[in-house]
Amino acid sequence: MKKLLTNRLFQILVLAAFLRLLMLDKIPAALNWDEVSQGYTAYSISQTGRDEWGQFMPIFFRSYGEWKSAVYIYLLVPMVKFFGLNAWSVRIPSALAGIIAVWLVYKIAEMTYSKRVGLWAAFLMAVTPWTFFLSRPAYEANVALTLMLAGVYFLLRSMAPITPGVKSAHTPGVSVRSILLAALAFGLAPHTYNSAKAVVPILVVVLVVLTRLYKDKKKMIVLFGVLALFAAPILLDFKAQARFSQVGITTDTKTLNEFIDNRKSFPISGIGGKLLFNKATFFASQFVYNYAGYFNPALLSIEAGDQYQQHLRFHGVLYVTEFFAALYGLYLLCSNKMKRSSLLESRVSLLPIALIAIGIIPAAVTRDTFHILRALLAAPGWIFLAALGFASLKPKHLKIVNWILIIEILVYMTMYFLWYPVAYARDWQYGYQQVAKYLAAHSGEYNQVVMTKWYGEPQLFLAFYNAWDPATYQKENIKNLGYESEGRPWLDQLPEYGIGKYSFKYIDWAKEPRDPHTLYIGKADDFYPDSDIVDTVRYPDGSIAFLLVKGDK
Repeated sequence: MKKLLTNRLFQILVLAAFLRLLMLDKIPAALNWDEVSQGYTAYSISQTGRDEWGQFMPIFFRSYGEWKSAVYIYLLVPMVKFFGLNAWSVRIPSALAGIIAVWLVYKIAEMTYSKRVGLWAAFLMAVTPWTFFLSRPAYEANVALTLMLAGVYFLLRSMAPITPGVKSAHTPGVSVRSILLAALAFGLAPHTYNSAKAVVPILVVVLVVLTRLYKDKKKMIVLFGVLALFAAPILLDFKAQARFSQVGITTDTKTLNEFIDNRKSFPISGIGGKLLFNKATFFASQFVYNYAGYFNPALLSIEAGDQYQQHLRFHGVLYVTEFFAALYGLYLLCSNKMKRSSLLESRVSLLPIALIAIGIIPAAVTRDTFHILRALLAAPGWIFLAALGFASLKPKHLKIVNWILIIEILVYMTMYFLWYPVAYARDWQYGYQQVAKYLAAHSGEYNQVVMTKWYGEPQLFLAFYNAWDPATYQKENIKNLGYESEGRPWLDQLPEYGIGKYSFKYIDWAKEPRDPHTLYIGKADDFYPDSDIVDTVRYPDGSIAFLLVKGDK
């Protein structure tokens, strides 16, 4: 039986690896803004020890102005050093993290419930749209998820009692090593993705209570001592909070002002209206509204919003069958109608509920509704519940449910690998690589290159795909820091900026000098029908991504 279980886990891990590594460089269809930013920053670090803004080995990276966390970028340094600037080197850490996460959920579920539940959890982690989709691109959130799961695993492992004849994690020394590894994993997660800055501290406190770790002073000192060291840079540096100041609920000034305007119609003037309609009550009401939205069955299982860099259209983040299995698992958990592992206290079985409840918080405090990337840390909670549901079904029912789930998975994977790369290439900034390829061969023919910034900050795409010299890039890029002194949060909010002979702005063809020694790169509607087009870059569906046009005056 043990050999069969081991073989099944191995098969699931092979499946997870196959799904995450298959055509990784081609699907999604291109690298997005964040992927090329991380890749080129890592390349710059590998060559000069400095990021593209000239900062030496920073803990927080300015990037486009949003101050990225460091772990994923430093993971990329050896990748781009040895394998070059390409999609494989940028995406492989996320894909590997996704595979490791499959093993981690198995171990956590095995310790908390049973091996059967663990196998179901591993299988679902491998194929669930939420975790599968987000583990192929270079999403820092996916690595943060794996680090969080590693923290949970090692913390639970440190609490498992001694099994006769087996070297247990509870053995002196082994137990402390496990709690140290838990602390390291938990400590690194907030330095990987912003959501973990909120989730990890709350989750650690909940786990300490559920496992009664607070009774072991030595482990508590190790755990919170290490966590304090990791937390210090986040608490002491304003850059760590910069992203929230850009996307938090109250940054939606239009909706905020409309909310506060209700004071005028409130029957009790003065302080009464201010008490009901203010920034704090707006935040609270929006938070509750956003938080509740993450339990919407339609969004979870049918259509997960309109952010198609984060999910497949016409599909939720869970399979329909999986969603109902999760509800059944929740029922079993709350009604105490299920067997639990004897390795841990029964209160630990509430872990899925804690993961969901806590994991949603970072997404709920931002202005975007149903932002599934920011809520990714809640995904294992749903998977554990669904695993409980599937594992508890009677054989005659499970056979039917299995077939429905298999059909759902096959349909989803067919759409993802065959339809999504064509239909949604533009959502992945497709076309920049083709433009860079043309420039690599022909840029010497022009004195200046002017490129539209309509699609968002093109400079790093060109730097990435053509491996621009980081030292030269840093020297030129520092001039663009004027965007900060002007109070702009993003570089591309400058009307025009440049790197060497490359200028980036919105193109107005009627007002351009149109010098014949200048190459203009823009959208199809940026030029006249009779413009001197030297090349056309098309999306996979045949529509025009970029026109490359020579000046005609």
